[in-house]
Amino acid sequence: MPRFEVITNRYGSIIDVRECADEAYEMSQESQSPLGQWSNKYSSVLATLGCTLGAFNISRFAILTVQFGANFILQFLVLSLLVGVPLFTFHSSLGQLLGAGIMDMWRISPIFKGIGIALLIAQAFIGTYTVIGISWMFTYFRDSFITKQDIYRWAEPIDEYKEDGVPWAYSTNVSYNIEETVPGYFNSIVLQRKYVEKLEMNDNSLKLPVVINLTIIWAIVFICLSKGLKSYSKVVCVFSLVPVFGMFMLCTKMLGLAPIIGFQHHDIFPETDWSEFFLNTKSWVAAFTETFLTWGILGACTMQITSHNRPKHLLHRDASLVVILTIAVLILAAFLANTCVQLLEAHGYVYLPSSFERMSSYIFLFKHNSPQVRKHLTPVRWMQHSSLLLGERTMKNNVPGMPQESGYQAMRLATELFPATFAMIGAKNISPFWSVLFYFVLIMFGIGQQIAIWHCVVSGIISLHPFKLRKWRTTITFLSCAAACSIGLFMATELGIFIVYLMDFCVGCGWWMMILYLLEIGALFMVRGRPYSGETVVATLFSQANHHLQVWLAPMLSFDWNIIVPVALILLSTSVFKNGGYRWLYNWKGTSQSSYWSTSSREFGCLLQIIPLLIVPFAGIVQSCRYLATGPPDLFDRIQMLYRPVIETRRSPENGETTPEGAANGSTAVQVEDPPPKYTPPPSYSTATGARIAKMLRQSIRRSVRRLAHVLGHQSAILGESSTANGGQHQPPAQAAPHQQAQTAVPPPDYTTVLVEMSRNNTAGVQVSAADASATGGGESSSASSLSNEQSTSIECLMERVAPINVDRVGVAVP
Repeated sequence: MPRFEVITNRYGSIIDVRECADEAYEMSQESQSPLGQWSNKYSSVLATLGCTLGAFNISRFAILTVQFGANFILQFLVLSLLVGVPLFTFHSSLGQLLGAGIMDMWRISPIFKGIGIALLIAQAFIGTYTVIGISWMFTYFRDSFITKQDIYRWAEPIDEYKEDGVPWAYSTNVSYNIEETVPGYFNSIVLQRKYVEKLEMNDNSLKLPVVINLTIIWAIVFICLSKGLKSYSKVVCVFSLVPVFGMFMLCTKMLGLAPIIGFQHHDIFPETDWSEFFLNTKSWVAAFTETFLTWGILGACTMQITSHNRPKHLLHRDASLVVILTIAVLILAAFLANTCVQLLEAHGYVYLPSSFERMSSYIFLFKHNSPQVRKHLTPVRWMQHSSLLLGERTMKNNVPGMPQESGYQAMRLATELFPATFAMIGAKNISPFWSVLFYFVLIMFGIGQQIAIWHCVVSGIISLHPFKLRKWRTTITFLSCAAACSIGLFMATELGIFIVYLMDFCVGCGWWMMILYLLEIGALFMVRGRPYSGETVVATLFSQANHHLQVWLAPMLSFDWNIIVPVALILLSTSVFKNGGYRWLYNWKGTSQSSYWSTSSREFGCLLQIIPLLIVPFAGIVQSCRYLATGPPDLFDRIQMLYRPVIETRRSPENGETTPEGAANGSTAVQVEDPPPKYTPPPSYSTATGARIAKMLRQSIRRSVRRLAHVLGHQSAILGESSTANGGQHQPPAQAAPHQQAQTAVPPPDYTTVLVEMSRNNTAGVQVSAADASATGGGESSSASSLSNEQSTSIECLMERVAPINVDRVGVAVP
């Protein structure tokens, strides 16, 4: 089927429609970011990988497969195909098409600039509080360096650090005590909590190990972003490919332990029940939420990264690589987590969800015949789940005192499941190198994601005035990192884990960010519209793809962006808000259902969610006042500049000679603006000198020829007069006198002399010429008078020639 290229003028009116070639699928000209382009064509795909793969979604995805089985993996793949990957490709294509990030993209519709501000604030929130999870991995990474004769630090009792006087309930035998030593290590060594059973509100001291780890991370982020794309492109390979290869190696090693404990690979997901595939709505909601947290929550960062691509970049190739690597790493993490669960069950332990608050609730390992296991009659897959960005909540409905337990734990794979498995197996049976590799991989994934987030934040700030703020990039990066590090110090206190949970509960849920992305899609496709429709955006993705992708996949993806993705975001936002119990967050009365948080905490949490949403209408009001107060005299033009301003598009090949249909009806045709002239370099010294010498030679030759012609013409005139005086009988008619006078006119004047004489008074020049012409003499006086006469004549001819060409000349007869 034929495809057509639409050519528009500066006001968006169609002036020409042309059929494209078969291999072309291009509808709009791609812009380039004023902040620069990637120096390497592979830097974009590696940086984008940091937006979809992080330490948090790897841990969260692995734990959800443990709780729901293989059903969750298949549900995640289906929802990713319908919603997740289209949302990811939407931001990728839009960034490359506009050459702009989430802030400066709204030049196409200024009234919606509040959406960009709100999403930029959301990315800053995420980067500020999630960095604390990476700092925890440094402690595990440090304590993984042991010999085969040693035991892991998280397999030892930690009584000496506790100050609330609560003793361990088990013996000091490591093989029977890991169910308490592993969570005790996380709370006492990693978090530096001294009061694990009774919360002490007066202890506000900073925990030095946590502060040091935070400082190291922020120093790395600043160094990687200090020079912008120049420094980012040099380190992006280290923070993307290295952890991916490390994850492949680690999962291969762990899956090799399956025959040792006697279970088959087809039994690696014990919670799988295919009869509940369509019946378990909790599994579908968890998969739906995980889809957004993986592919969509960092869409602003994805857009900023792809905005630095060069035109005609192979975006479909980058998107395919990111999708394949992301799904592969997540599935490998699922196999890793379920292998750890099988290893623990082979040693007689059952893994159950925990809650971080106190010692009585943070235990997650139990013996098969323990009373705690018999108490949990409801399977984990039927419990109420709430996926957050840093961790996840699993609420136990049959446990008394539920309001005092949140069911939340951050990064369960890294803080619970993996250390318990290695403590159980021991360093003698499996090398500590694999523990070092695991935490190193998580650290690299986490820092890579932080770099992507703060690159988006810094670039968004610079895009407010790129040409002035680009030279201040290093300063802006330092101030941003310093401000985020200062805020992160609140999470390095005794109450740090509670602050992390509050931020994750209010920000990491993502329901209000779904609304912002929904507004972004609606503002682009419904309000702004052409030339930024779904067909235009998808053309950027498949402009260099093969014919089958352009014909089949491109229309389906455009339909997905316009219909399926907006409906899915509405449904998911409603489900997350209802399933997570967020309506109690907005109840500021002391009810029993919301008594987990204090009134001030609930008010603060509401502000975190409501302020970004309120920025959108507030910024719209401000933009409306700005654009309606100043601008063109026509009010309609001002409104158009507010909603659908004129965007420079490609110019017609006829340079504005094509006439729109309105011109035939008598209306004023809007001409297409010409592009600026091409830059012509100045001539070199030798060229300029040669041109000057050639000009002098031409002037000298012309002057000599004129003088020679003047002498010959003057002599012929004298001979003619003498022959007439001697009685010549032939007399020319009166009508031929002007013609003869014109034939005997003087030759063209010297152009240099003309330019000098033009600055003088024309009247004086004519009088001088008349006086010289009346004088009769020979020799030098005759030559001077002839030269003056020809100069005045040349001035008159030249002034006549410079008359406007569009003015009709009318001849007047002189009596």
